[in-house]
Amino acid sequence: MNLFEYYSPGHALFGAGCVQGICREIRRRGLKKALIVTDDKLRATDIVGKVTDILEKEGTEFCFFSRFKPNPTTGNVNQGAGEFMENSCDFLISIGGGSAHDCAKAISVVAANGGMIEDYRGIDRSRFIYPLIAVTTTAGTGSECTTKYVVVDEAKNEKYGNSDRNVMPVLAVDDYQLMMDMPTSLTAGTGMDALTHAVEAYVSIHSTLITSELAAAAVRLIFCHLEHAVCSPDMESREGMAVAQFLAGIAFGNAGCGLVHSMSHQLSALYDLPHGLCNAILMPAASRLNSKDLRAQKRYAMLCRAVFPVESDGMEEKEQAEYLITRIEALSRAAGTKRPLMELGVKAEDIPVLADKTLLDGSLSHNIYQPDKAELEEVFRELL
Repeated sequence: MNLFEYYSPGHALFGAGCVQGICREIRRRGLKKALIVTDDKLRATDIVGKVTDILEKEGTEFCFFSRFKPNPTTGNVNQGAGEFMENSCDFLISIGGGSAHDCAKAISVVAANGGMIEDYRGIDRSRFIYPLIAVTTTAGTGSECTTKYVVVDEAKNEKYGNSDRNVMPVLAVDDYQLMMDMPTSLTAGTGMDALTHAVEAYVSIHSTLITSELAAAAVRLIFCHLEHAVCSPDMESREGMAVAQFLAGIAFGNAGCGLVHSMSHQLSALYDLPHGLCNAILMPAASRLNSKDLRAQKRYAMLCRAVFPVESDGMEEKEQAEYLITRIEALSRAAGTKRPLMELGVKAEDIPVLADKTLLDGSLSHNIYQPDKAELEEVFRELL
């Protein structure tokens, strides 16, 4: 058996109402004052109120940081770290999806180690961080169970990911009751984001048996529950998607993502577009490009057999790979995420820049097929 490293949260809570369990972690660690990282829209809802009610009952102080973009910027992070220190906080609670969790991870790095977030680009750059409790309200990013966080460098107009084992939340909370009122578009976008994580982890050059099994389980759950969660959500579909995105998060957190994310990061950075929606739009075409390498085609075919054993029985390997991709495309259409990039404001004249930046993106190092600039430009144009 090959040796590999594996990272996951030390403690995770699942189930309707499990958010109440955060008080045990706070007591156990003797934590006193939280910086709650959540966006303004969510802050105005009962979801955040449920968390603050718990803190008030426990006598735990808190303050808020809500001034960050859906794609958190270096400026957002540095400002948040300043407010953490000014308010004498000793831990963080992020409430939301990937934006809140990533922003909180980055804030903790800067607050604990000094300087600016720009100083920590790369892998394992921090010495230590303040504890983070991640309360997830979307079923998509998996950020509550990874050592990754993504920020946008405003000066360079560039979105990049850091990896730091210290930023793993001390507690991940997946209370699917908090996800019941997610808007349809957010349910669809984050769900397709989770699917992208799982598929890319499965075909990554750094995949292992454990990440492949986690990814395949996530893909099966997403095909079973996402359309239902979008069109007629209930507790079963919300639970299925909550578990799926967690499994996908651990899978890509250990195996890495690939070409889809490398391309998607550029759209988010240049146009400030929703990450999950960009992934959904890009995934079929980018997967077909990746399939030019027979090793990738084999992995897509294996995943197809794992998820659709009956439907793919008797198909050739190439047919199985294409069948999986067409099913992904059909699910994206059903979820409402199959949209032209032009509709989102993407301009044809920006395509060369998008392709150049894709080739420099760190996620591409996990990808089996290494495309050239012309191939990337062709995919972006195809999706306009």
